[in-house]
Amino acid sequence: MIAVGTCHRLGTHVARIVLGCAAGVLFGLSASVDDASAQATFTQVATIHAPAHLVEIDGRHAYVVNEKTLKLYDISNPEAPLKLGSQELPEKIWGIRIVGPLVYAAADFFGLAIIDTSDPKAPVLRGRIKTPGQAKNVAVIDTASGKTALVADHMSGVDIVDVSDATKPAVRDSFFLEGYARDVNNVGSLAFAIDSPAGIYTFDLAKSGPVEPIGSQQSARAPASIELSKGPNGQPDLAVLVGGGSLQVYELSKPAAPTKAAVFPTPGGRPVRATLTGRRAFVADGREGLQVVDLATPSKPSIVGSFKTSAPARDVAVTDSHVFVATGNDEEGEIVVLARRP
Repeated sequence: MIAVGTCHRLGTHVARIVLGCAAGVLFGLSASVDDASAQATFTQVATIHAPAHLVEIDGRHAYVVNEKTLKLYDISNPEAPLKLGSQELPEKIWGIRIVGPLVYAAADFFGLAIIDTSDPKAPVLRGRIKTPGQAKNVAVIDTASGKTALVADHMSGVDIVDVSDATKPAVRDSFFLEGYARDVNNVGSLAFAIDSPAGIYTFDLAKSGPVEPIGSQQSARAPASIELSKGPNGQPDLAVLVGGGSLQVYELSKPAAPTKAAVFPTPGGRPVRATLTGRRAFVADGREGLQVVDLATPSKPSIVGSFKTSAPARDVAVTDSHVFVATGNDEEGEIVVLARRP
């Protein structure tokens, strides 16, 4: 069931916003933060009544995860999302990556699951492989030898899985991290993995031979997730690690040696997840809702927008024109759909 234009309490720690709730019923609700250099403005246009701890967008579809279940929504018209099909797995889905019609899901002790969404009304589990411990997230890379998935496994580190045949994934290598693997992400052939309590590792899958990091360091603080952005040259530009009660911003001009540019505490003090669009981070900041952090100067992050959701924000996904914020908890939650400017 979809409700449009529901009324939410708004707020920001940077500027006081005065809006009429009656106007919100007719036209949606807005929250903005004025800044000398930028402004981010949001208008709520819809609500998807679905608990979720993960939300991703690819094309005209939203991929929504709550515990063990992946649900798809048609967002061709973001103001009226339509529920499509779903796929349930035996274990909790900690992270997903979408490549064409395939969804690669890191599903705890179930391992890596490959879900075919060619028919979004009837997703199908195409393949699965058990990793040694708990699968936390996955990155997918096209290599000279085929398609490769890197799975961040809580116990074994980074497992390298040949997924050229989605129905028969096969582990071909593994690299043990010093701590507990939390996440892995990539830009092209370069992948970045993080572990707890402090590790950051860079892998270059274009290199032949055994998979080993081209660089590693122990400079992070309790990282839980990593998001990447591309520079104008298509190479990795920035990494934002969420964890330790802050955003940890790294410059990636030298991918083998990420340079920490800033540690930025968010207003809520416990950011949950983030996504990067260029040099802007859209942050699910718990009880403080959505925060938009400008990273034009990586060493000086600044908040340029916010939207106070009625329940704690858990995850966020961004398109050119809209933001989808997962809020609430596993039992009661919703996805707030916001039109954004810019």
